[in-house]
Amino acid sequence: MFSIFLTKNNLNNGVFLSLMKFNMHRKTCCFIFCVLINCSYVMGQQAQTQIRAPQKLDSLLQKKIALDRLNAAKKQFTIQIFYGNFEETTAELARFETLFPNMIAQLIHETPNYKIRVGSFTNEREALAELEKVKGRFSSAFVLKP
Repeated sequence: MFSIFLTKNNLNNGVFLSLMKFNMHRKTCCFIFCVLINCSYVMGQQAQTQIRAPQKLDSLLQKKIALDRLNAAKKQFTIQIFYGNFEETTAELARFETLFPNMIAQLIHETPNYKIRVGSFTNEREALAELEKVKGRFSSAFVLKP
């Protein structure tokens, strides 16, 4: 920008020069506006991307989903109601299934014992609520944390 000092001699020219200064300022603003509009047009282009995935990607994703579900199942609370040798454990399993027909029990072998585990609970509060029901008939029952 430039500045012009007005004196008494060029007072008539002062009005003209101030209009010229305003006009220069207007042209500068117009130029900056045009540059910004042009930049936004250039930068705002939309791209069309095509993704070409390998054929094995779908099968790998399915395997990953299955592994995640398996790991999520391992992170759940269960109730262990009994452990012992095979004969005692199968007898207790039969007794449990008659007393609690709505609950699902599993017979698990971990050397040297067989164990009966019940339920799959997402939080400890649910497991403790079921434990109270089972504890009256199976006094050695307890909650297994993941």
